Amino acid sequence: MPGPISCQGPRGVRRSGFVSTAATSAGTEADAIAEVAEAGVTASHVLGEDGGDTGDGREPEVGDERRAMDPWLFFAAMALSCLGLVMVYSAGVYTARVRHDNWEFFLERQGLFFALGTAVMLGVSRIDYRVFRRFAGLFMGLALFGLVAVLFVGDEVNGARRWIRLPGMNIQPSELAKVALAGFLSTMLARQGERVRRFKVGFLPPLVVASVTMLLVLLERDLGTTILLGALTMTLLFVAGTRIAYVLAAAMLAAPLVWHQIVDVGYRKGRLLDYLSGEQSYQIQQSLIAVGSGGPWGLGLGAGRQKLGFLPENHTDFILASIGEELGLAGISAVIALFCLLVWRGLVTARNAPDRFGTYLAIALSALFGFQAMINMAVVLDVIPAKGITLPFLSYGGSSLLVSMGAVGILLAISRRPRPWRISDQRGARTLAAAAAPGETRAQRIAQARGQAPHRTGVLQRLWPFGRPGPAPVRRANVRRG
Repeated sequence: MPGPISCQGPRGVRRSGFVSTAATSAGTEADAIAEVAEAGVTASHVLGEDGGDTGDGREPEVGDERRAMDPWLFFAAMALSCLGLVMVYSAGVYTARVRHDNWEFFLERQGLFFALGTAVMLGVSRIDYRVFRRFAGLFMGLALFGLVAVLFVGDEVNGARRWIRLPGMNIQPSELAKVALAGFLSTMLARQGERVRRFKVGFLPPLVVASVTMLLVLLERDLGTTILLGALTMTLLFVAGTRIAYVLAAAMLAAPLVWHQIVDVGYRKGRLLDYLSGEQSYQIQQSLIAVGSGGPWGLGLGAGRQKLGFLPENHTDFILASIGEELGLAGISAVIALFCLLVWRGLVTARNAPDRFGTYLAIALSALFGFQAMINMAVVLDVIPAKGITLPFLSYGGSSLLVSMGAVGILLAISRRPRPWRISDQRGARTLAAAAAPGETRAQRIAQARGQAPHRTGVLQRLWPFGRPGPAPVRRANVRRG
């Protein structure tokens, strides 16, 4: 009569099945394999994808499965981008005719960046996200170089020097710096582990890197992005487990500096006084008129009137006002719902990430989208004083759209939980050589005992992002190695 038996893995991973007492007493591997096959225990639940050891001294965990990329995350990003493409054309058609003598000027450029962004998003989603951990320092160095270069060769627009003009497009280095800082801080905090609770080792180094980045962005006279980077840094430090006292102390030290940047700069002080006195500036007045005239369902797509030279920047920073005018409260609610879906699925991706770095990076990118959208919406609706910050996916701008869709591609890559690439693997060369050594694996022996052929997938099935997922790679702790 078969009886229960459980076996203890190298690191305490327990697996149970039913084998006969005769097979147990005999102790032969062939009999045990046959009994396991008869009990219906598949190799994918007991072994890794290659059927053998995982290369780090233990066998995979039960139920740890590789997945297809998150379809809801993909849908939210594409829906926002498509809506932004439509609204950029509708809101900017008059401005395009006046400035460039071409009704479709903004549509053509935004459509090109949308196509490039979609290709970037899908391409990045097929990459092992651990590559960004391997080259986080290089990406951060390039971002800092761009922030320094824009101070010398950048074009000044509306009193701010944020763009580097290149043939065919303008590059905004602060957009790249947001994602680079998110990846670099995630790498640092993942390597520190529990040492993040120490001030000199875990808390101070990330804060110094973030402070240098924020200082360079502030020199561009971009206070909104500076505050956004500060909120991102504090969020990651809090999630990583640093002491609350350190986070509060950093926030209190930063508050006087922010206040100094507001009251000592003329136009920022004027915006604050207008907000506190209840006397809105011309741009805020026109924004509220646009939102209010839309009503619950809007005036109709293309029927807005504030775009006829009344509302400045209605296709960039204040595109939400154009959405409210033409699509009404329903349109604004749809935008908010899509951003909530995007952030929620990003946090779900962070929760299911296979390592600490993936968790921190997914939280950082989700926080960037959430914070930036909230700041932009609050400005348009006169909840906070005016700030020059775009609405992700919706506002006109090539750098913003490409970086946003690339960041979504990273989130999609994390949601797939891909097999580690050799270039991003943190194990030693000897362990990798042993893992790649040829030989019959236990999975092959089990499949042979069950009379099954090894599972093979075609090229199209492997490239299709929503295909049926296979077994997952091993969930390994992201610890610092000497």
